[in-house]
Amino acid sequence: MLSGAIPDNEDERLTRLRELGIMDTLEEQAYDDLTKLASQICDAPIALVSLIDENRQWFKSHHGIDATETPRNVAFCAHAINSNDLFIIEDADHDERFHDNPLVTSEPFVKFYAGAPLILDKNIRIGTLCVIDNHARKITDRQKESLEALARQVVSQLKLRLQLNALKNLDHAKDEFLSMVSHELRTPLTALKGSLGILNHHANELSEEMETMLDIAVRNSEQLLVIVNDILDLSKMEAGKLVLALDQVNLVELIDKAIELNISYVKQCNCQISLQITESKKKPLVMGDQQRLLQVLSNLISNAAKFSTRGTDILIELKIDTSQARINIINQGAGIPPEQQDQLFKKFSQLIAIKNQKLPGTGLGLNICKHIIEAHNGTIDFESIPNQKTTFYFKLDLVD
Repeated sequence: MLSGAIPDNEDERLTRLRELGIMDTLEEQAYDDLTKLASQICDAPIALVSLIDENRQWFKSHHGIDATETPRNVAFCAHAINSNDLFIIEDADHDERFHDNPLVTSEPFVKFYAGAPLILDKNIRIGTLCVIDNHARKITDRQKESLEALARQVVSQLKLRLQLNALKNLDHAKDEFLSMVSHELRTPLTALKGSLGILNHHANELSEEMETMLDIAVRNSEQLLVIVNDILDLSKMEAGKLVLALDQVNLVELIDKAIELNISYVKQCNCQISLQITESKKKPLVMGDQQRLLQVLSNLISNAAKFSTRGTDILIELKIDTSQARINIINQGAGIPPEQQDQLFKKFSQLIAIKNQKLPGTGLGLNICKHIIEAHNGTIDFESIPNQKTTFYFKLDLVD
């Protein structure tokens, strides 16, 4: 028995195979469909997508055989990856390279083999699409062409996987960069905001012009800190690093606190807040992270103020049933245009409604709210009637 020679570009070949991240992954329908087609077209009982690493051939798809891998030194495919052409053995019993190969002399009793190399680029051959039979035979020219065409489809799937991996790596690098930048920016911004706050206490000692400039600096530092905190929060959530400090939270107290924190902003938008609580024997208690839920309520209240018609009320409703609590935040405004509704919870999405948009936002708030509520096993959504009202609401399970 002769083992397949090691390709001249073995190191580069193995590097590309590792980049795929495909070895020992679960079966996928796309590859299984291609091996099934290869088996039918070539009239062969066995068809494989075989990938060759340092020590073995592993089957991403195996049609007609239960095995998922074999040692590399006995693999027919280890020979096939040394050429760009089809590798065909019509009768293994009469081939000195294979006649005593254990895959020939025992299960699966390979007598016929045809393998089309999977060529990524620059002669990087990582495996084969092959068909196998347990009796000696030939393969027609049409079958050869079909096998090569199917092999190209396997390569297309592999290249798509490489592209997806590259996008995932890029996305991960972006998240790491945003997290790092957010951390680096938040420290000096916090210090700057604190220093401006101290100066603000002595505003009466400043000239009117300097007082105006100080007010502008305070407002802009606050806005910058909101943006940085939003980006940092989002990067944590998308990386699965959001940690919730769970405890029993009284929703009535939570709403009161949210109103207290946002009342000045609401007044700045020339609106008022009213609260309506549905009577219930069930206590309005949920298991949650109070600060994160307060963050959600604050965002929804500030959004309601931002898009309300001047002089109208923002209504907050707390409704309790036997197992869930629902909090509605209702504003009277232009509503959400139907063509924008499917974008609302996406990152960096903001409504194009300039006449209602009193103060700027980051376009991250609703996406962050969605992450937080879903981390509490809750749901968040909205209902909008153009030129009448918009209701944002979320539901949480009550504590038994």
